[in-house]
Amino acid sequence: MVRPSSPAFSLAGLRLVAKVESKFNVKIIVIIPSQLEGMEQVNETLEVASRRTVVEKVKREFPAVKGDELSMIACVRLERAWGLTLARELGAEALLYPLDRTTSNLLALEALLEGDPEGLSEALPALPWTEPPTIHYLHRVEAEALTAYAFIDEAWVDPLCTPALPSKIPFLSLMGSRPELEFSSTKTLERLAINLSEKWNKCPYCGGFARSKGACSYCKSLGVPRLLENTAK
Repeated sequence: MVRPSSPAFSLAGLRLVAKVESKFNVKIIVIIPSQLEGMEQVNETLEVASRRTVVEKVKREFPAVKGDELSMIACVRLERAWGLTLARELGAEALLYPLDRTTSNLLALEALLEGDPEGLSEALPALPWTEPPTIHYLHRVEAEALTAYAFIDEAWVDPLCTPALPSKIPFLSLMGSRPELEFSSTKTLERLAINLSEKWNKCPYCGGFARSKGACSYCKSLGVPRLLENTAK
């Protein structure tokens, strides 16, 4: 799927997926927010990808939520809930959600700083319990690498929203210019999340950790069930 908050990273990821999947008899369905501008670049990327494997484009409206009302983790969970809903509707075997390593680390760090383990599920490379299973296929790729790839490939598309990310400053102060620290942080945060995965409930909408049965606090606060129902209409 193309992330509304990070379409350029999504397009870069799409080309990488197309190259890998060209060796197999598979079909890639690309879910694109219908409100996304700069579609000519999306179409060009899809044309390049479709030379290697079968690619089908599906445009659907993304739930209307103001960007200044969202934290990054709330945005990620809304996007994933939207993607999972459409993936089930389209009969997809898996949802490839383009969550990069840098954003994953930032979200997990924010969860720890706020004492909220509910947000640690974003540190996992996959959520096998969702229907269909969710794969964070850019989990080992830094945001800087994706930015460079999108810039060189001229596949930059402006996001629909820019969510707030309070943990960015302390994260950058720790990481500095040392990518090896980011990698080690990924492994540590991922291990913490794995240890919690069997103990926490899972949100039926976004698949993230939830304090109790039913929707997680982020999906509850956003009214995700209502938003997805209205979008379907």
